[in-house]
Amino acid sequence: MFKQLFIIVIVYLQCFTQNAWTFDLFGFMSLLKNPLCRYKECCNDDWIHFRKDHLVMNLTDHVYGQPLLQHAVDALASHFNPSFKNDKALVLSFHGMTGTGKNYVSNFIAASLYINGMESKYVHQFSRANFPDEGKISKYREFLYNYLKKAMTDCPRQLFIFDEVNELPPGILNSIKPMLDYKNKVDGVDYSKAVFIFLSNIGADVIREHFHDLYFEKGRQREDLQMIDFEFLIEKGAFNENGGLFHGDLITHTLIDHYIPFLPLQEEHVRKCILHEFRKRDVNNPKPEHVDHIFKFVEWGPDTSLIFAKTGCKRLSPKVALLVNKYYKHEISKQNEL
Repeated sequence: MFKQLFIIVIVYLQCFTQNAWTFDLFGFMSLLKNPLCRYKECCNDDWIHFRKDHLVMNLTDHVYGQPLLQHAVDALASHFNPSFKNDKALVLSFHGMTGTGKNYVSNFIAASLYINGMESKYVHQFSRANFPDEGKISKYREFLYNYLKKAMTDCPRQLFIFDEVNELPPGILNSIKPMLDYKNKVDGVDYSKAVFIFLSNIGADVIREHFHDLYFEKGRQREDLQMIDFEFLIEKGAFNENGGLFHGDLITHTLIDHYIPFLPLQEEHVRKCILHEFRKRDVNNPKPEHVDHIFKFVEWGPDTSLIFAKTGCKRLSPKVALLVNKYYKHEISKQNEL
């Protein structure tokens, strides 16, 4: 009681202007209602609001070769448009090869929604590690349903990220089908302000093969591609490939709003990733021979065409870190001294 009173008094004093005579009564009453929200994350607009420009800047600066991500940006902007009421939760499903940026992008989305980004208590991540035993599917379904219900009861603006969906036991996501459906409330809880993101390698081969055909046989550049070129192929692949979406209710009831393809990366994109990894370590002008050295570790495919990086940019970071520590340590120390 005394601790709460002390906080209120401190906030009260801070409500005065610099001359200490003018008092903001409305501001004080707002803080009095929940003074801790000034210092601790709360479910309000101060801590949660979509910053489209922030997301676009991060995607432009850090993600390469993925022009169709603009569709995800537009979907988020539409979902958080205060002029319209959502009919359901927003459900995005990211598909593509390893190392093309799926996790990266989900982190940037969290950063654009929450002041605390991925550290926000309103961001929740699930993966196969949460559901290791396929013999306990019923138990996992009950846990997942109750977990989401509790989270949404605490705050309606939650972000749920399901990683490695291709490794989840089939059928486990069926338990959250009612929460993603077009319903006002489920067990008294409204899910329409939530965002669900599924990340998986499901459909990666289909995306790669189709992009290969569009690029080489029809001469279409990646910047000219559209969602319609991939969406139905991904949906079909996700339904038929083993994993968390295999013959799942989320697909049969068309509850996934947007299937976002992550295109395979080519040489120009991989080189940009390498330079980015150097910049992260304060090396803005790495020697060309060092960039080429890292580039040699990239494995290419498919088969004889050898135009796409099989693991994208995923394995580059530790390789660059080793070179920076070996050849640029003294240079970085001199920069820090300045």
